[in-house]
Amino acid sequence: MTKSKLISSLVGVLMMGGAILASTSTARAQDDVYSGYSGEDFLFNGAGHSGTLKGGIMDTIGADFAEKTGVTMSFDAFCCGIAKLEAAQQSGNVPWQIVAFSTMSDLILAQRADLLLKIDPKIVPLDRLEPDGYDAYAIYGYPYAAVIAWNTGKWPLSGKHPEAIEDVFDTKAFPGKRCLYKYPQFGGTMEAALLADGVPADKLYPLDTRRAFASLNRIRDDIVWWSSGSQGVQQLVSGACDIALVWNGPISETIRANDSPFAIAWGHAIWDYTPVAIPKGVRNEKAAQAFLKMMIENKAAQEKFVAQTGYVLMPMKEQVAIPDDIKPWVLAGDNTRTAIREADKYYTDAIDSILKQFNSWVVSGNLPQ
Repeated sequence: MTKSKLISSLVGVLMMGGAILASTSTARAQDDVYSGYSGEDFLFNGAGHSGTLKGGIMDTIGADFAEKTGVTMSFDAFCCGIAKLEAAQQSGNVPWQIVAFSTMSDLILAQRADLLLKIDPKIVPLDRLEPDGYDAYAIYGYPYAAVIAWNTGKWPLSGKHPEAIEDVFDTKAFPGKRCLYKYPQFGGTMEAALLADGVPADKLYPLDTRRAFASLNRIRDDIVWWSSGSQGVQQLVSGACDIALVWNGPISETIRANDSPFAIAWGHAIWDYTPVAIPKGVRNEKAAQAFLKMMIENKAAQEKFVAQTGYVLMPMKEQVAIPDDIKPWVLAGDNTRTAIREADKYYTDAIDSILKQFNSWVVSGNLPQ
């Protein structure tokens, strides 16, 4: 071997060794992200969403994260807005490591109030997400929708049946009690009222609240209110109502698990994301960042999540396949054809006024002045 070839060979060996060391170092750094938390409490706040989301998180990402890190996982919920998060930070006792907000407008409020930590791209592989599926402070997780559901024993799929959320207001074609969300946002209550009164889908916002409440007054005596996704579905199951506006996850879970005599339609479904963020004051920021990392990287958990809940977990560039028997229940594909994205920025600025009007109308039936 010539001197030059010997030097070249030695350089190659050294470079290979360096690459191996670098690879080993990277692997150790990746593993280190998940170490050092054994025995710690890790509380995931699921915002105002249902037991469907709780089960989905705790059975998939939560279970895997607990096994890998040794933390004690638990699930909590508050709804709606940011007041509880603000109060927790002011008290110096923030119990949540991750907060999943009820709406994108709640996220905007939290960002305006400077309540959130930035996501660390050195830990969390944001480049694997859809470009419009995150910002510096949050990942826009599991998109959900308010859909119309009904008892197929009363209105079979083979005959005339509801097709869009505004049909909940058609008491002539679909008489009886109807269940609606007792909150003016992210349940489709206000939007369905306006659609039923003839407002075009692309002209819903800003909401004409007086017109919406006038429309609601026409079915006021037939309304049964629900306050959580599981409650809304239970009202259908119990027969308290035969037609309802509910979130797609809880109703699909009930139908699939129990072969219940209900169906849903995606016409004018009102949808939005559930943004996931790390609050300031978190007890262990590194653990929270690691949790977001796992949410993105754990493909097996993503597959299990969508199969169990009917929700897509993360807005991935390479999205996991949705099983054929789950596709009818997921906000994806043809189910989004006439879906209406909730106006996040509008609600951010208007929700306090709308909620005040809504609560007054629920009590009195009077239209806002």
